[in-house]
Parts: sequence; C-alpha cells; structure tokens
Amino acid sequence: MGLVVREGGTQGMSAVVAFSALLCGILAARWLPFPSRYLAMADELSFAALCWMVFAVGVMVGAHRETWAKVLQEGWRLVLLPLGTLLVSALAAAFVGPQLGLSLSAAAAIGSACGWYSLSGVAVAKTWGAEAGLLAFAVNFLRELIAFGLVPLIAKRSQWAAIALCGATAADTTLPLIARAAGPEGALTALLSGGLITALVPLGISLLATL
Repeated sequence: MGLVVREGGTQGMSAVVAFSALLCGILAARWLPFPSRYLAMADELSFAALCWMVFAVGVMVGAHRETWAKVLQEGWRLVLLPLGTLLVSALAAAFVGPQLGLSLSAAAAIGSACGWYSLSGVAVAKTWGAEAGLLAFAVNFLRELIAFGLVPLIAKRSQWAAIALCGATAADTTLPLIARAAGPEGALTALLSGGLITALVPLGISLLATL
C-alpha cells in the first residue's frame, strides 16, 4: 500500500513539474527577447527529447517480453479502444458545437481530431473557415494539456480511460507519461491505439467535410 501511495505521489509531482515547466516556457517567451535562432533550436531540442523518451518507452516494453502476449490477449477489443475514442470524441463535440454556433459536421471534425491539434487546425480551416480552424487547434491543444495533468490520476482507475483521453497523442507526446503511469502493458496499448487513431483522423475529417 505504501508503494502505491509513493508512486501516486511521484506521478502527481511529475504532472506538477511538467505544467510548471510549460508555464515557465510561456512566460519566458512572452517577456524575454529570444532571438529567432534560439526558438528554432528549442524546436529541434524538443523533437530530440521526444524521440529519446519514445525510445526509452520502447526499451521498457521490449524488456518485458510477456507484455506483448498479455496485450494481444485482448484481441479484437484492442480495436474498440481507438474506434470508441474517435466516435465518442466526435459525438461529444457534435453535441456541444451547435451551442457555439458551429455546424454538426464542423464540430464533429474538431472532436474527431482527438488531440492532433497541428493537423486539425489546418484541415478544419480548409473546409469550415479560419475561425473554426483556430478553434480546432485550441480545443485539441487543450485536450493534450489536460491529458498531461489527468493521466497520472485516471490511470490509477482505468488504463484504457487514460489512453482514450490522450487520443492520437497516446502514440507520441503523451506516451512516456502513460508508460510511467500505466507500465509496459499500458504503453504498448497506448502505442497501438494512438497509432490507429492517427491513421484514421485524416480520413474522418475528410469524410465529414463532404457532409
């Protein structure tokens, strides 16, 4: 029991540290005169750090050979996780969107991006206009930020719920966080779910654009 409490405290502290670092970066960029070359360097460093973290998760998963067998025992239910995430995200956004003056198709497209803000902003703007594209970017960016804060807490109750919250980002930016909170099995499930969602998001937005 003591180990569980210590791990929970560590995960909660990690989320606080991550948010604090993000806030410091925002404030620094807002108030300090950073030359453009430093901003380009920061982008390269963040990509390198992400690659290293995903590599570390791969090592962790590979070191637990029984993980693959346990995860694959879920069989077809593994497909239900990404498909359910996409469907629920799109339906929830379609329910709320009209209250904000959006069409059903635009709202569903924003929700179906599942946290992939860099794609959704551009893809949604092409069909529904710049305002909808900006909203798509903001909503999905906010989803990723919320995931960083809540995954350590939600994973204690349900690994699948934590992975669903991360959406497409479960395969990249939030994967290290899931691995820390849910272990090798959760990391592998997240990688498979996030990867499938990433493949389906462009198709889903394209289909909604025809409605």
